[in-house]
Amino acid sequence: MVTRDPMLKAALPLFARFIVSNGLQTKQGVFEITLETVDRALPVVTRNRGLRLAEGATGLLSPDLLQLTDPDTSAENLTFVLVRLPQHGQLYLRGTKLLRHNFTQQDVDSRNVAYRHLGGDSQVDCFTFVATDRTNQGFVVDGRVGQEPVTFTIQVDQLDKTAPHITHLHSPSQVGLLKNGCYGIYLTSHVLKATDPDTDDDLIIFKILRGPQHGHLEDTTTGEFIHEKFTQKDLNSKTILYILNPSLEVNSDILEFQIMDPTGNSAAPQILELKWSHIEWSQAEYEVCETVGILSLEITRRGYSMDSAFVSVKVKQVSATVGKDFTLTPSKLIQFDPGMSTKMWNIAITYDGLEEDDEVFEVILNSPVNAVLGIKTKAAVKILDSKGGQCYPSYSFNPNKHSAWEKGLWRPLSPGSSSPASSGSFHLERRPLPSSKRPAVTRGDTLQGFASTDLSRMKLRTQGKGKTVLPSSVYRNGTDIIYNYHGMVSLQLQDDSSPSRKRKANISSINQPQETSQGAELPQADKVESTTGSHFSRQAWLPSFPKNCTLELKGLFHFQESLRKLYKCDGITWRVWSPQTEVGPGMNSKEVEGGSCPAGWHRHSGYCHSVITEQKGTWDTAARACQEHHLGSLVTVLSRQHMRWLWDISGRKPFWIGLNDQVHAGHWEWIGGEPVIFTNWRKGPPQRSKPGKNCVLAQRQGKWQTQDCSKSKPHSYVCSRKLEM
Repeated sequence: MVTRDPMLKAALPLFARFIVSNGLQTKQGVFEITLETVDRALPVVTRNRGLRLAEGATGLLSPDLLQLTDPDTSAENLTFVLVRLPQHGQLYLRGTKLLRHNFTQQDVDSRNVAYRHLGGDSQVDCFTFVATDRTNQGFVVDGRVGQEPVTFTIQVDQLDKTAPHITHLHSPSQVGLLKNGCYGIYLTSHVLKATDPDTDDDLIIFKILRGPQHGHLEDTTTGEFIHEKFTQKDLNSKTILYILNPSLEVNSDILEFQIMDPTGNSAAPQILELKWSHIEWSQAEYEVCETVGILSLEITRRGYSMDSAFVSVKVKQVSATVGKDFTLTPSKLIQFDPGMSTKMWNIAITYDGLEEDDEVFEVILNSPVNAVLGIKTKAAVKILDSKGGQCYPSYSFNPNKHSAWEKGLWRPLSPGSSSPASSGSFHLERRPLPSSKRPAVTRGDTLQGFASTDLSRMKLRTQGKGKTVLPSSVYRNGTDIIYNYHGMVSLQLQDDSSPSRKRKANISSINQPQETSQGAELPQADKVESTTGSHFSRQAWLPSFPKNCTLELKGLFHFQESLRKLYKCDGITWRVWSPQTEVGPGMNSKEVEGGSCPAGWHRHSGYCHSVITEQKGTWDTAARACQEHHLGSLVTVLSRQHMRWLWDISGRKPFWIGLNDQVHAGHWEWIGGEPVIFTNWRKGPPQRSKPGKNCVLAQRQGKWQTQDCSKSKPHSYVCSRKLEM
């Protein structure tokens, strides 16, 4: 057996020397062996990964992309024979165009084969080949022997020729109070967003051309200032925060930027405007007479006001005491609706009739939502003692002020001045406005040409009857002048202070409701803060009493010195007393027949109304109480205006009305017998009356809904009686 030494060349002959002997003779010989190489192994395509390059670029076909191997064939003999040439590019060999349709593995190993894209919109190109070792037919691909052409793929990436573009650019205005006490506005993709089909969000760059002037940008993840750039990914993840400087008293800032991609494509510069608002008291000091009743403090919002904003009010007792010297509204949260720039927050000042020192308390704004607190976050209120019915301003309250008018003094009518006969009415005066700020239009008709001080003293005369009618109160809040008149008759009025009497105004007077059910308590501030857009002032000028009227105090009297009126406790509430009222607990028939309603009853649409809130009950109970104790019936609603008025005097709380279908199911009628000419159903008239639900409750903005007459939850109710003229 002869074994070939692998170190020997294939054609190298081998020799074997031998001796032949027969025992007598010996002869030497040489045995020559010649080996010839036979190529039996097929070439194998071991790599065919394809090429990826940019549009118009040139790429090398390196061994890691294309490789052919054969154990018994050298690289210079392993050949790629091209069957199909590239369609959108050209193959090059050693820098020149490939003229023959083949190249070897040696050319690939030496990096002499290249592909150049000729440009255009093509995204894919290729060429096909077969492999050979120049001896055998066929080659191996993916473990299988074949002779079919193999494709080499060329992926062409289009050049990024477009710049990112803005899809969202809105002025952010949601300012918030941060944990560190600063104010900030987040910049997110909801207000600022750019897109680019060729670029990922983390590569879309916002280059800052001019940073904010009244604050700075901060990265919330690192806490570092942002001076040069940020990305769309930062906006998407809500990590960009604008920190504003509230001490500058500005309400807006701008950020100028330019968007671009990593290849240098950029869009035109853009400006992002940031907006916010400041909330503060309109004045920092008030002096108020203790007989004023309701004190309305004005809160103003300046700057951007098209979003809702909130602020809380905190009261600090200095020398005045809550519950003893003043009473607060239950709501400590002030809401500014979109477009609203002024709100009123009411405080009820308690008049105890005792002679005492002046008292002071402070109201403080805090915890703003979507707003920044201004400079005047604290307002001091000084309650002046009414000595003998007179109030005298204290100039020591603020030495820098020169007059009581500059302190916002609120005082009642002085003795001897003409005033309406209705009880609890005060003339409210404020500091005269500068000429540049005097309102030209009041609620109702236009009154022009009058100075602010003239308006406060204006007398309105009923034309044709020769009777002068004075407003029960006049209030200026900086934008409006509000006149309050008692009574219900729509009068033709004219200025009685001018000799010519040519200026006329149609003013519909509105009777201010006095809550009979709450008359025994201290004056309460309105639960709903008044605004300058109110149809009429909600200030209820109510008397105050040292104790609530209860059954134990029934029959006792109380003299209200400031109003010069005598009140008597009927076991439920304090009522104005006169010898003529000693008829009975219900409505005095003489007073009704005389064209006026008794104390605690309100006149509207030819009826007297009484709101019963303390003795709540079912509809059946309410109907019986109106008939037996108040000599009337559950109220009949005559019109939409009447319904709105009833909803207001009820304190905007649900109450029973006289509508029912107890006699004939589905046939609704008023308990007082009036025809049904107006309805205000919540979801339209009931199609079918459910068993027991035959009575009507006014609730939720005065809308009507059916309830069980005898088993429903107790509610307040309104009694009424026809006013005989």
